[in-house]
Amino acid sequence: TMPGLLPEFGLSLGAQSGELYFGGHDTSRLAAPLEWFPVLHPLDGFWEVAVKAVRLGNLTVDSCPDGCRGIIDTGASRLGVQQSNFEMVQKALARAVPLVGGGCQGPDLEFDLGSLTVKLPVQDYAAGAACDPQLGSLDLDAKDFKGVYAFGETVLRRYYTAFDWQGRRIGFAPMAARRVRIGKSVAGSTSERAFVV
Repeated sequence: TMPGLLPEFGLSLGAQSGELYFGGHDTSRLAAPLEWFPVLHPLDGFWEVAVKAVRLGNLTVDSCPDGCRGIIDTGASRLGVQQSNFEMVQKALARAVPLVGGGCQGPDLEFDLGSLTVKLPVQDYAAGAACDPQLGSLDLDAKDFKGVYAFGETVLRRYYTAFDWQGRRIGFAPMAARRVRIGKSVAGSTSERAFVV
């Protein structure tokens, strides 16, 4: 390790790009302090955390009676659900309804981690004219894996994620709103347009 650098790295994803931070974190990307959780089964080679329950608004979709886990997967564009739970979760998410003029309406999908609940709004799990659930099926052996959810881009765009390889822990914090400047600045002009993403 290099002197002065933490044994950690952080990941910040936006809609079009992302940033990876080594040896520390860009706190300007955080809307709240990091909440840290131990890596579940660190010798398995996955960055994963224990999930206590999965809810859709007031409905408990998965009470995780045998334990659930959220595996960080930077290569997954959708939320991944273990095949043995896929149909149950897909049916629950199918409650999203189309809005007049486009978009979907429905409750937040929540992953209870204990001291933090990871929340995904309806636009992160349903899309299209019929508001179809946007999930990926994880074909994992049910005798070796139980209650696995892959936290892909849908989670990583909403939550800054920090990885501490020495302490074997993962930190989450809601992403701070970003301002994106559009258009060119004109010399002498003080007006700029900016959007929060």
